[in-house]
Amino acid sequence: MIKITKTEMKKMCYKCFTLIIILNFTLSLSTQTIVTIEECQQLAVTQSSANVQKELNEQLLKVKLNDAGSHYYPSLEILGLISYQSDVPHLPLTISEVDKMDKISKDQYRVCMELYQVIFDGGKIMFNRRYEYLSNKMEISKLDLTINKIKEQVISLYLNLLIIDKQSAILTNVEKSMSEQLSQLKIMLKEGVIYGNAVVLLELEQLKIEQQKGELQATKGSIISSLSILTGKNLSNVEFIVPNVTDEEANTESFRLEYDIFKNNIAGLDYKRKLHYANTVPQISLVGIGGYGRSTFDIFSNKFDWFYYVGVFFRVPVINWAKTTGVGNIINLQKSILQAQQSDFEKENKIVIQEKLNEIQRIEELLRLDKQITEKYKEITATYHIQLVNGSITVYDYIKQQNDEIQSLINQELHAFQLLKAKYELKALKGKL
Repeated sequence: MIKITKTEMKKMCYKCFTLIIILNFTLSLSTQTIVTIEECQQLAVTQSSANVQKELNEQLLKVKLNDAGSHYYPSLEILGLISYQSDVPHLPLTISEVDKMDKISKDQYRVCMELYQVIFDGGKIMFNRRYEYLSNKMEISKLDLTINKIKEQVISLYLNLLIIDKQSAILTNVEKSMSEQLSQLKIMLKEGVIYGNAVVLLELEQLKIEQQKGELQATKGSIISSLSILTGKNLSNVEFIVPNVTDEEANTESFRLEYDIFKNNIAGLDYKRKLHYANTVPQISLVGIGGYGRSTFDIFSNKFDWFYYVGVFFRVPVINWAKTTGVGNIINLQKSILQAQQSDFEKENKIVIQEKLNEIQRIEELLRLDKQITEKYKEITATYHIQLVNGSITVYDYIKQQNDEIQSLINQELHAFQLLKAKYELKALKGKL
């Protein structure tokens, strides 16, 4: 009967749960028409190698911790010896009893087992386990940074798609309005009210709009292809919606992963120091050897026999001031460098956060004015339309006015998505992406 440990059971449950989520999402993706930015991020992260590396690093940590802890277990070895030596111990005396003793053989044969058990190692194993744990946490944090970059890449692509959709929608509305005006101008041309060049100019502008829409669709197709590769799913027949981003507090507080990396790096140096100092304290071990052979511990016996010994082995470093002081100084300098780098990073991050907060305020003010500007342009365009029909302005004047209105609408949408992007960037700077 195969036994499954609790750890293995948890792993199996986690993998099954992840697989179910991916399958459910894949099935829903094939039927739904809307994909959110969060779903794209989830897919991209699932497809990334960083996600796989995180799981492998967790497994690696368990192996390293088990390996470090195994040094607490006793070691048992089988040793063998076959040898011939040039001389053997003898007594430089002539005694009748000694003369009767057998001469010690110069060939020796032994098979024995040696047991070695650490009793006290100065804390080396404990410190080494802690150091491995911190090193693994740093690797996980670095992988999380990679995952955040993938999320930022998805955000950039997704928002660019939304901008293109908005621009296309604006051009479609203008094209529809222009078609209605073109129909009116053609009627007026038949009635001899206007000249033919007025119709041609409007038709030319209509072609330009169609050309712009074609360029936007080509760009959209390219971005969708990139996003599909990133997520591992075909997103050519789905709809993308504007995300709802929560506002962050207007302060410079941050929880970026880089702070964890600095913290664990400094703590790791402390454990390196402890590991080195652990080599300077007494270390105690239990040693036992038992075996069979010739010669035994009775050096004057020439018989094959059993032998053994047990004892406590201890090692007491007396002095190594040069190495101890040197390593301590090196670690202190490394810590000072890391602390200086952390301080610089923290100041720079606070500056960038404040700049991003100011940028958000600036864009919000632009959007407030954009709404007023576009309304004014719509009113002017409506007036220009009446004047065009009445013949008081030329088609060129009307087209120029309409282009100004289109540009104001596009600017409004661009500023709206710039605000979304700035809010996501603020989240990244605050470590909340």
